[in-house]
Amino acid sequence: MLQTSVQSSVTPRFSGHPFDASRPQVTLSLNQRRSTLNLFIPSSLHDGKGIWIASGVAARAGVRDGAVFSVIQAMIAWIEDHLDQPLSVDAIASRSGYSVWHFQRKFAQFTGLNVYEYVRIRRIIAATFALTTTDKGILEIAVENGFNCQASFTRTVRLLTGYTPGKIRRQFSHHPQQWIEMIKTVIAPQPLDIAC
Repeated sequence: MLQTSVQSSVTPRFSGHPFDASRPQVTLSLNQRRSTLNLFIPSSLHDGKGIWIASGVAARAGVRDGAVFSVIQAMIAWIEDHLDQPLSVDAIASRSGYSVWHFQRKFAQFTGLNVYEYVRIRRIIAATFALTTTDKGILEIAVENGFNCQASFTRTVRLLTGYTPGKIRRQFSHHPQQWIEMIKTVIAPQPLDIAC
């Protein structure tokens, strides 16, 4: 279930980590032991106000999941800061201090996505945002968002959104609400078969 709310354009903060107000950002929050992915879309797309899209995605957190939840939050913040760099599941899990298997399982429990899919979706959100808000070339946007070549970027964008990068630029640059609706379909995770 996705919820959208318009917020004032005050720069949000997450664990003392300021958002980069020039691009979309994701946080993970816990409310009544339910985890929620929160996507913040900067004000440049919506009449001077930022937009939060929340997706209630995953299983309830257990009593002993507090420490793991904090690690997953920290890894999401770290991924946010490193989307332009090569990111492997092994490297992210190693940075978390957990084994790949345990990290993947807990990440999916809290986000509803495996790590690889999460990184891929985040890169596509950042890239399509750049396509609709800048005049940068498609290849430049692809490289800035961690893709090695334009062909791989185009294939991934089309797979996740149903549109090519050029079509996204043409269709959504002047229609930010339509872009937001497209992004909602990208971030709505599919149910995973994971035993927690």
